[in-house]
Amino acid sequence: MGRKIKVILQPIKFRKKDHVAILSPNFSEIDEIVRDFAGVEWSTGYRFWHMPLKPGTIEQISESLKEVASIDISAFNDFEFTEKPEQTPKRRRFRTGKPSEEQKEKLKAFETEFLRRGYKAGTIKVYVSMLNVFFGWLNHKSDTEITRADIDNFIAAYIKENKFTPNYRRLLTNALRRYFGYIGNEELAKPTMQHYKG
Repeated sequence: MGRKIKVILQPIKFRKKDHVAILSPNFSEIDEIVRDFAGVEWSTGYRFWHMPLKPGTIEQISESLKEVASIDISAFNDFEFTEKPEQTPKRRRFRTGKPSEEQKEKLKAFETEFLRRGYKAGTIKVYVSMLNVFFGWLNHKSDTEITRADIDNFIAAYIKENKFTPNYRRLLTNALRRYFGYIGNEELAKPTMQHYKG
C-alpha cells in the first residue's frame, strides 16, 4: 500500500486502571488488527479503541500495526505505571514422598520388561518418572493394596495442583494402566475407568 495511516497511542484511565487509547482515522485494516487484541474495547462515546496497559503492550501494538500504520508513541516518553504489574503467584509444588525400596525395584523391573517388549526408551522413562511420583504419594501402601479410589484421588489432586493438560492426564493414566496390567491387577488396568477418560 502507499502512505501509512498515522496512529497515536495515548495513555488514559479507564475504571481507574491504566489503559492505552489507539487513536486513528476510521480505517478497516487497522480495525481488523486491533479488534483481535486481548481485552480491547471500543469507546462509543469517544470513538476509539482502548485496552489495558501493561509492560510490553505498546511494543505489541506497534509491532502488530507497523505494516499498515505509522505509530506515534511520544505520549509515553515520560509515562510511569500507576499500578504495580500483577505478579504471577508461584506454583506450589505437589509434595510427595519417595517410593519404598521394594517399589523402586519393581519399577526397575517394569522398565526393563517394557523395553524388552519394544516400547520406546523415552516413553518408558516418562512412565517411570510419573509412577515414581504416584508411588511416592502412596508410599504407605504396597502396589497390591492400592484401590481405584486411591488412583482417582491422586490424579484429581496432581492434575489440579499442577494445572496439567488433558494430554498429560492421558499419559499419566496410560502409565498407571500399563503398570497395573504388568503386575496382574486387571481391574486397575481397565481403560474404561473413570479417571482414564480425557
